[in-house]
Amino acid sequence: MTPRIRSYTIVCMPNPSRRLKINLAGVVAEAQLYVAEAPLTVEALWNTLPIRDRTIHVRWSGDAWRTNEDYPLRPPGSPIENIAERLGPGDIIYFPARESGSNKIGLAYGPAQWLNPFREPVDVALLGHVDVNLEALVAASERILFEGPVDVEFSRA
Repeated sequence: MTPRIRSYTIVCMPNPSRRLKINLAGVVAEAQLYVAEAPLTVEALWNTLPIRDRTIHVRWSGDAWRTNEDYPLRPPGSPIENIAERLGPGDIIYFPARESGSNKIGLAYGPAQWLNPFREPVDVALLGHVDVNLEALVAASERILFEGPVDVEFSRA
């Protein structure tokens, strides 16, 4: 009896890729969103785009800025996905401040750690990382501290 050879086709579903375009005062960069690591928050962000806002430099948290307006991407009390403590240049976060009701999108352009006014660490969701034109975005972000808020737009890439 001869062995029967079967042929199989393996179908792999592609990992859903979501890319974010960031336009900061005319500097355009792109980021990969972490769909697998923060699926609910990334999906809520994706459905909110485009976002047009102004930047506010963070006060206690290092080299980072946040949106001026609030974006309640998750219901109050929802668990924070993909918690990050230490941030580096290009990290994009979501800050759901439970006590204050402040819900911000932020970007680190250097070493950062989200802190409350008492300088205690605060949990934030790491949503993605800038991987296109990071150097120019960092340079534009560095000016916010000294020159003040600038326009920012987040959109689908």
